[in-house]
Amino acid sequence: MLLQVDNFGTVNLVEACCKLGMNSFILISSILVNGAAMGQILNPVYIFLNVFGLTLVAKLQAEQYIRKSGINYTILRPGGLRNEPPTGNVVMEPEDTLYEGSISRDQVAEVAVEALIHSESYYKVVEMVSRPYAPKHSHEDLFGSIKPR
Repeated sequence: MLLQVDNFGTVNLVEACCKLGMNSFILISSILVNGAAMGQILNPVYIFLNVFGLTLVAKLQAEQYIRKSGINYTILRPGGLRNEPPTGNVVMEPEDTLYEGSISRDQVAEVAVEALIHSESYYKVVEMVSRPYAPKHSHEDLFGSIKPR
């Protein structure tokens, strides 16, 4: 079931966007989506997220499809999602560099909206968490600090 949502559902959305001539696609994925290649197969978070229907495997397949689709994409890989209000500032890192951490759902939503309006986010995969003592940076600067792959 999760394969249908996290992979096929995303593929269908990308195809629909391309047919309609939409030029941007923002995907909210997950840190550790590429955990096996990163040597994190024994990471408890990686195991937990894959135990029910290989969620991270399905998300990775969807990410790979998006990259090949030709659409302008931003793939956001947040850490564990918290329902509480933000308790720190957003930290963004390049793909496959964060193994743990969490972030408020509110912050993820804000970053997703900002990705639509900042060209610095185009064709990038970013991992993000929040940290209480991290310095505050503009979203434009955060996206600009990540190099496209």
